[in-house]
Amino acid sequence: MGKRDFERLHHVAFLDAMATELPDEYASQEVNHLTLVYFAVGGLSLLRELDRINKDEIAKWVLSFQVHPEANDDIGVGLFYGFCGSRSTQFPLPNVKDPCRDVSHLASTYSALAILKIIGYDLASIDFKALLLSLKKLQQPDGSFMPTHIGAETDLRFVYCAAAICSMLDDWTGMDKLKAKEYILNCQSYDGGFGMVPGSESHGGGTFCAVAALHLMGFIQVDLASNLRDSTSIDICMLLEWCLQRQVTNGGFQGRRNKPSDTCYAFWVGGVLKILGAYHLIDRCALRGFLLTCQSPYGGFTKFPDDRIPDIYHSYYGLAALSLLEEDGLEPLCVELGILSAALPAQEPGQSSLKPIQSRPSVFSLLTAAPAMAGVGSALRRLYLSVYNWVVFFGWAQVLYYAVLTLRESGHKAVYAAVEKPLQFAQTAAVMEILHGLVGLVRSPVSATLPQIGSRLFLTWGVLWSFPETQSHLLVTTLVISWSITEIIRYSFFGMKEAFGFAPSWLLWLRYSTFMLLYPTGISSEVGLIYIALPYMKASEKYCLRMPNKWNFSYDYFYTSILALLIYVPGSPHMYRYMRSQRKKALSKAKAA
Repeated sequence: MGKRDFERLHHVAFLDAMATELPDEYASQEVNHLTLVYFAVGGLSLLRELDRINKDEIAKWVLSFQVHPEANDDIGVGLFYGFCGSRSTQFPLPNVKDPCRDVSHLASTYSALAILKIIGYDLASIDFKALLLSLKKLQQPDGSFMPTHIGAETDLRFVYCAAAICSMLDDWTGMDKLKAKEYILNCQSYDGGFGMVPGSESHGGGTFCAVAALHLMGFIQVDLASNLRDSTSIDICMLLEWCLQRQVTNGGFQGRRNKPSDTCYAFWVGGVLKILGAYHLIDRCALRGFLLTCQSPYGGFTKFPDDRIPDIYHSYYGLAALSLLEEDGLEPLCVELGILSAALPAQEPGQSSLKPIQSRPSVFSLLTAAPAMAGVGSALRRLYLSVYNWVVFFGWAQVLYYAVLTLRESGHKAVYAAVEKPLQFAQTAAVMEILHGLVGLVRSPVSATLPQIGSRLFLTWGVLWSFPETQSHLLVTTLVISWSITEIIRYSFFGMKEAFGFAPSWLLWLRYSTFMLLYPTGISSEVGLIYIALPYMKASEKYCLRMPNKWNFSYDYFYTSILALLIYVPGSPHMYRYMRSQRKKALSKAKAA
């Protein structure tokens, strides 16, 4: 079988066989019978082969799993009246008519309703009042959901299931959306992704559950700029960065950092990008190539490339991921519900119903158009950043030119006097980069920009300008040359990207490689100059505040500078390792592209 061809007929045969009779290996998954059928029926629907199943029999079979209240049941207290996963969930007990009565489950209920939607069953004909009333009892005080009334773990999977159930039934009385939203927001990690529970590691599946649930509940809209302005919403910038970093060199997506790419995350993480309108930013050709290497010779998809034995879970999500890529022969998918777009009702004029993601226009371009300043156009933003980068570039070019010229003609003692004005201009202009990060003009986090620029300004104004005794030292020359070469490369790199939309590969290499020499020389010069200035700081008591005074406060610039020196000790190696990791990531992406 050609690895680069989509073998549609092989997948049809595989899922048709799975829909008829599951292999013995799935016996341990009997409790999830409904979910396994969802994968088979959903896969056949994506392949446009639903005619291979008897829809009436499927509907009758699925409905047999629903738990109904008995005459003496108090619906508001006790059981969850959803769908159980299997008729053999527990052994029959004496005087118990329905063996799965006590174990209906949120995930099985989601699977049941999704199957019914896919085959065209009218969910309005289901008596779901008891389902929704008992569903609301599963929601916990923190906004999360238990999957069943007898108790179990609570995490984002079941918040998503609850939201999808309410969305498919078009009735939100089954949950408190605001409480659910708060729980979801608490699950966003420091890196932008979402863990399954608050405080846990970001995970592709948890991130999909969070974003899809927020979208279904109406807290994430098509207008991405509005989401970014909403202070109560999730951190979209960090989320997008985390998702885009999950596509690795072989084109596939990983679910967590430092994990191999896996077929299912092409849907879980790719689906998040689709919902947010940023799907066009991925390498689609590389992703398709990865997915096709996960095709099994027997039809279906495997978890990892070149595995031999497919499974129904990865087969469904492999097809779903290819549907997002608009593969020929596959139906479009409503990402947030995991069912065919065609399974959704047609929207009437004035009706507020869910639109398939597949048909939405991309809005990610709004992010790069000053997201916190929605009125500023993309072209104006690029023009401003292009001018800014090139102006500062020429400032640093002047610094390097005067430094080299003066060093050759007059020696290192005269270098500072020659470069003082352009150095102060170019370095002080970097303050704007902090503002750029704060208002959203660039994606660089302020937490990383502020310490670097702050230390540079401390050297420029707080040491060199404030204590002329340091200006004739040789370290001034090594500092100025290290800074200027680094910044000439950096500002030209960003200037090229803003002005022309790209930067040449050689400039990319310089941007992420020259630090290996210039960072140690620059840091050593900074530390040395602060140390040299310490005696002059102590003797002059410049910028010190002594007691007594009306503020009843004392401050010593000398000890502040010592503290700055101490911060350099752990901070410099950490920053160097960070830049090495950034280099590896940037050059790997460039090579893959």
